[in-house]
Amino acid sequence: MRKRAIGLALVSAMALSLFGAGTASAGGTTTLNVVHGIPGLDVDVCVNGAKAITDFNPGEVVAGVKLAAGRYDLAVTLKGKPCSAAILEADQVGLWKNRNYTVIANLDASGTPNLKRFSNDVSKTGDDQARLEIRHTAAAPAVNVVANGARIIGGTWFDWGSRAKLEVPEGSYDVKVTLPRESAAVIGPAMLSLKEGVSYQVYAWGSGTAGYNFAVVPLVVGSK
Repeated sequence: MRKRAIGLALVSAMALSLFGAGTASAGGTTTLNVVHGIPGLDVDVCVNGAKAITDFNPGEVVAGVKLAAGRYDLAVTLKGKPCSAAILEADQVGLWKNRNYTVIANLDASGTPNLKRFSNDVSKTGDDQARLEIRHTAAAPAVNVVANGARIIGGTWFDWGSRAKLEVPEGSYDVKVTLPRESAAVIGPAMLSLKEGVSYQVYAWGSGTAGYNFAVVPLVVGSK
């Protein structure tokens, strides 16, 4: 996972595009995270017809952008192409007051690129606890998730678009993803160091031909 450092210029560009024409403000603020989970494509992200993120590479994450609550038109273009040449679009996406959202560009179960929005739990965790929000956003069948040798998600239900939320003791976890009834890893193994008071969104992304990977979005929780 590669977290994009958000500089002043990027924040300003996102703010200008997100507060611009086409925004139906609901009052208050919201928080947006963006994940690039389409293998093999370097892209730009447009909001309300203006470039907000440029040269966005597979596996990168932009996290913690504060916005005015409202509805927004989102689009993804190939790197350097105008917003009018979108390869993915989602119009009037609702991002509401005091909420935390992640939008991921990903491949669905059939391998078709799409944009998917998730709402994130940023409520306080228990003492010495971390939160895991695991999301299946890869062109893959149902999978198991194994941590420190124990299966924490299993069976045939955890297919594309599925999500699971777990509260776990803080610490280090050796995590891998396997197919049902198999032990060989299709993602990982990868070591995750989880801290108290942090919610970790873990996205499985990629495809069988391009390979699979994790993207992780860590959020300090306790307030919205």
